[in-house]
Amino acid sequence: MLFLPLGVYTLLLHILVLPVHANSPKIFVTTALVNFDARIVQAWSGGGGERWTITNDSNYPFAGREFGAADRWSLKGTQTFGSGYPYGNVDNATIAGRPFPYGLWPLYWGNNITGSDEYGPALDGIRPGGQLVTIPLKAEDGIYNITEGEMYHIIGDRDSATFMMISLVTSCHVSPAWPSKFDPTSPNSTVKMENVIQYYRASSFALASPGYNNTFARTNTNTELTESIPIPDTIRYSEFHKCIDDVIINALAIMNWPPGNNVGDTVTLALAVVGCMLPVFIWIYRVIRFYWRKFKRERRAAKRRKAEMIASRKRSLMYELYP
Repeated sequence: MLFLPLGVYTLLLHILVLPVHANSPKIFVTTALVNFDARIVQAWSGGGGERWTITNDSNYPFAGREFGAADRWSLKGTQTFGSGYPYGNVDNATIAGRPFPYGLWPLYWGNNITGSDEYGPALDGIRPGGQLVTIPLKAEDGIYNITEGEMYHIIGDRDSATFMMISLVTSCHVSPAWPSKFDPTSPNSTVKMENVIQYYRASSFALASPGYNNTFARTNTNTELTESIPIPDTIRYSEFHKCIDDVIINALAIMNWPPGNNVGDTVTLALAVVGCMLPVFIWIYRVIRFYWRKFKRERRAAKRRKAEMIASRKRSLMYELYP
């Protein structure tokens, strides 16, 4: 068996884990056609970093707006559409013209509700993460003690919703289901604005329940107001709902640090290097200490031998002087 310092194993593990990390769920957000630069929105990311400004060199529809820099601590909004913006909320009456703190566009509810028409289906071709979809969330039988018919829906861009579904299937025992196109203006839509019980990620993602009907949803003209119909206790205290909410808060894809500023990888690599070098320095120190102690022992032994030799010679001389 090969024994290596702990730091070496740490460095090897970091090198081996990076490819796996690179294949974790990601959305590439491109806002310019003059280069291959793109920001990355990633599941389980911590977010953060500096804000970027969308350049005006490629006729992107939202040129001049800021995006990125928001972290996971501010991910959760309220039941009011337009909530959850950590910055850029200059007009509480509309979400039009706002930045994209997490890198994704807000939802679209039709009829220009709260100014959301500028994020409508006409721009689905360039919406980060793909067009808006919805996925039903039903618990597998026998896992939770839930009320009959308790179910939920997630609403968001295709990639975020799909990534989220994978996490919910594995963490909350949600029955697997695939996304379907979300058209809020269709009379046959299974999810209405009134059904939303929680907005996340600057209102770009939502959790809804058919068992909830918030009559204030469409009449609320202030995104900072929290007036709404109380959520029923069967939902509020549901273990199934709690699991879904917790996983969304922790796993929902948000924008990473800018390229070259991935603090997590940098810190891990730095610690790995320190971990590799520290045992080397300790080994050098121990070797030097060992030979220094050996040198001092040999020096003391030589002094003792010399002293014994001198004493022996003196005894011999005294014997010769006094026979």
